[in-house]
Amino acid sequence: MKEWPKWTEDEYCLYVNSRELSPLWSLLADRTQSDRQKVWVTKIPAFAELIERWARLQFVQLFAGAEWPPPHISGQKVPDADVAVVLSDPESWRCFENPTRVITVALGERDISELEEGM
Repeated sequence: MKEWPKWTEDEYCLYVNSRELSPLWSLLADRTQSDRQKVWVTKIPAFAELIERWARLQFVQLFAGAEWPPPHISGQKVPDADVAVVLSDPESWRCFENPTRVITVALGERDISELEEGM
C-alpha cells in the first residue's frame, strides 16, 4: 500500500476542499475557522501559491461560474494560463450574498496520491 505524504495544514485543507468542489472563500473560512473575511485575507498568499503549484501539477483545477457549484453545472474551467491571474484577484476570494462569479477549486486530472513530500 502506498504511503501518503505528510500534509501541512494548508495542503490538507486544500485537498479536502477540492474534493468538495468548494469556493475559494470556503477554503479560507475552513482554514482560519472564522466567518470574518478580514481574517481570511491572511491566508490568501499561501493558498494562492499552493493552488497555483498544484494546478500546474494537475492535482487541482479551478472553475469559474455565476453560482456555486460551477464545475459541472454552470461553470467553465479556468484555463491554465489564467490561474495566476484569477488567484491574484482579491474578488476571487470574497464571499458575496448574491455572487455574479464564484471561483471553485476541484480535484485535477492527476490523482493526489502522486503528490510526493517536498513538492
